[in-house]
Amino acid sequence: MKTDRLVFEGHILGASFSSGDRFVAGRWHASPFGPFADVMWCRPDGTRILLAPRDTVARFVAHHYSFTEVAVTDVRVERRGDGIEMAAGPIAVRLVPRPPGLPSRVLRLRPRKLRTVPAWIAFEDAVLRPVVGPLFGPNSGALRTRGVTRDGSTEWYAIHDFRDADATASVDGRDLGPVTPGPPAGFGFSEFPGGAAIVRVTSIFRPSEPR
Repeated sequence: MKTDRLVFEGHILGASFSSGDRFVAGRWHASPFGPFADVMWCRPDGTRILLAPRDTVARFVAHHYSFTEVAVTDVRVERRGDGIEMAAGPIAVRLVPRPPGLPSRVLRLRPRKLRTVPAWIAFEDAVLRPVVGPLFGPNSGALRTRGVTRDGSTEWYAIHDFRDADATASVDGRDLGPVTPGPPAGFGFSEFPGGAAIVRVTSIFRPSEPR
């Protein structure tokens, strides 16, 4: 991993519910750690929990984002039928993407090669995000595509597609109610839009300089 950039290809899935529980999951088919999935869970009392499949992933994610608790457990985020299901510890979430909407069509106007250029991503974050951000729903004002992580690394999100979704969830078998936009979860410099959505992304890290 001695490189000036670390690249993750996959999807970020997020949903918030009337119970006050908020989830953000990564489903990465290509990464420096191989394929894996992880789940970030913000409980109604503000406790932020990372559920990761192995120690190496847990250490990396916890190094860059803020959590109250970290647990290594089996994590599954996989397609089932017309939706995507995530299961980790006591959590079970199912998201069913809706047909492509205006945000998806706008995002696809950019050539793919341009989408993953850090300088362009920074331009989108500074100039275009305030203009098109409202298309992405509640909390979109806190959606950032470039920022500095907890350890001082720089991260860029190249967003390729965005789909609103219908979602259901339970914790220990207890239904969490309907999808409801909630307050910021505070995992990192960027917030997932309120409601439920599936986002296809390339995440690019430039590690901070050793001290």
